[in-house]
Amino acid sequence: MIVFWVLIACAAGMTLAQIAVPGSAVFHTGWYNAIDIAALIIAALQLRSASASASGRFQSLAIMTFGCAVVVIAGAGSGLMAPDTHTIVGAPGASVRDPDANGTFVFPLQGNDVHFERGGSASTIDGGRRYTANFAFWQQPRTVVNVQAADANGNHLTITQPTNASFLSPVLLMQQTTTIAGMDVSYDTFSVPAASRSVRAVLFTPQQAAQLRSSAIVPGQAAILFAVSDLHDRSIPNGIAVTAPGVPRAIGGLQLSGTVGSYPAIVVASIPYLPVTALGIIVLIFGAIRWRLR
Repeated sequence: MIVFWVLIACAAGMTLAQIAVPGSAVFHTGWYNAIDIAALIIAALQLRSASASASGRFQSLAIMTFGCAVVVIAGAGSGLMAPDTHTIVGAPGASVRDPDANGTFVFPLQGNDVHFERGGSASTIDGGRRYTANFAFWQQPRTVVNVQAADANGNHLTITQPTNASFLSPVLLMQQTTTIAGMDVSYDTFSVPAASRSVRAVLFTPQQAAQLRSSAIVPGQAAILFAVSDLHDRSIPNGIAVTAPGVPRAIGGLQLSGTVGSYPAIVVASIPYLPVTALGIIVLIFGAIRWRLR
């Protein structure tokens, strides 16, 4: 019966792996779930030899097989029908609803603790992993740029993001990418309504910034390129320049600066339905204990 024990452990373990290390795309592949189900079926076929030897032993092993079947069904249901792993990105102060998780993620104005609200309950997603009945959540740090704008006299100007849900947020999430001088860089856009200007901010990593030829580059630091245009996307004289993070620079009639920071996004990964999985594990363990006592 060694084969039976190995197959039961394999079948249950492949499902429990989805809970222990959630998020892998492998869990949603057909071959992974087919192997899991096949291990259970082959283990069940091994019961024929136990039934010919002792009825008490057969009953215990049958209970184990039933418990394992409950676990595998929960795992296959999650792997084949649950939504794939995805990332929720939100600006500070934003509330982003995820229909897959059937809840809303509330991103903080300050700090890094994101709250997940569903129904009348709320939970905090901090540095660790947070589980619900059929999902696991955890933070994934993202690089963001906090921008400031002023007029030529240094008077602060309001920044808006017309294409962003957080309209008045000065934090750029840098979700778009483009290629400049053979380098893949992230960028975002914002508007300065009081000056009738639109600005594109392009972020260069420290490694990428080292390849730029600009006296504004600080060795070992990132760099931000600002491209200023009018509201009709027409270029402005002297409207393109590079600056180091935190260093204001006159560009296109504005004083622009930006600081590079980190802000959490939330990874959402489906897992086998925990109540059903727990029930199957309890039945499986009960069958194993019953087999050992006999």
